[in-house]
Amino acid sequence: MIPKEAKPNQQETMTKPQPLSLSSLPDEILENILARLSKWNYPNLSLVSKRFLFLLSSPQLYTTRSHIGTTEPCLYFCLDDLLSIPHPKWFTLWMRPADETLEDEDEILEDYSLVSVPSGRHHLKHVPYSSTVAVGSDIYVIGGPYKGPPSSLVCIFDGRSHTWREGPNMLVAREKAYAFHIDGKIYVMEEDRKDDNWMEVLDIKTQTWSRLLGHGATEFRDDWFLVNVFRGQIYVIAATENFGYDPKEGTWEVVETHECYGHIDSWCEIEDVMFCFTNSGYCMWYDTKSREWREVKGSDMEVLRDTSEHSLAWGCVVETVNHGGKLLVIWVPKYKTKEKRRIWCGKIALEKRHEGEIWGKMEWVNEVLTVTNSFNFLSCVLIMI
Repeated sequence: MIPKEAKPNQQETMTKPQPLSLSSLPDEILENILARLSKWNYPNLSLVSKRFLFLLSSPQLYTTRSHIGTTEPCLYFCLDDLLSIPHPKWFTLWMRPADETLEDEDEILEDYSLVSVPSGRHHLKHVPYSSTVAVGSDIYVIGGPYKGPPSSLVCIFDGRSHTWREGPNMLVAREKAYAFHIDGKIYVMEEDRKDDNWMEVLDIKTQTWSRLLGHGATEFRDDWFLVNVFRGQIYVIAATENFGYDPKEGTWEVVETHECYGHIDSWCEIEDVMFCFTNSGYCMWYDTKSREWREVKGSDMEVLRDTSEHSLAWGCVVETVNHGGKLLVIWVPKYKTKEKRRIWCGKIALEKRHEGEIWGKMEWVNEVLTVTNSFNFLSCVLIMI
């Protein structure tokens, strides 16, 4: 008996579905995936293919990041060195993505550094220190520098495309001004000006300037003071009093009296708390109830005030910054060689504990750039990209 020919199994004859690859996805879906990754991965991803490079270079990618809430804080530095570069040079702080872990603590030395940023054909001759302000992903450079020619110019640097554009000129040419972004407006005030043109404000949406009267400011303008944004107000720490400017009321008022602080060079706000560093390397926070500066606790903090060559103690604190709820401090150590100086940076996670204490954990400390002794530090700005 001749056996009947076996019929092939229908399931075996069906073509198995091929797994999807990123290259087979539509541009819109692939862009949405890329927008959810840390921007610090973008340089490597741009090498995958021309398509990846095109999508990562598109302004639409950053619009998508903003819409889905995946923007990240990015720190930008501006330095100049008249002996080696003809114009101010911009850098960004490259950081290992948060979702990556360090297998060895020594790896930290290779994963945090200042990277030069191309600034296109637009080269500013001067970058004022205190009137460089962040608005979203833009950096507004306003007026003239300290001891430089007064200027009413406003230039805007786009941190996404690294391109420049002109902004609306101020009503008054200024030098050594302060600029602060609060609720869609940029407030500018000139330190050494005593007349009614001391302050003006830019409406970012309409790109128009208006003059402001500094009612109540005469009490501190003739003396030493530090100024920053605190709890939605322009906040001035003067010799024995603190002043606050209420944008809605348009007036300066004394908000607190105190003993002379003395040791503050730079301070920032994190979750409604002021933080600063002393000359001896201690991290301090201001207790508004007791009206005194208190030490941030934690054994990790001792690295900032040890006797090593990179210690913050007795060095120059360049800036303190709120970096996504963590404290970033940039400094130049006291010790230097005859030709070189080193810029260091540290990132501190903060924790409020019982009994009104604040503790700090040093997440990383690293040298981020070596410069010549003739360099000048011009600006430090945190933008969201």
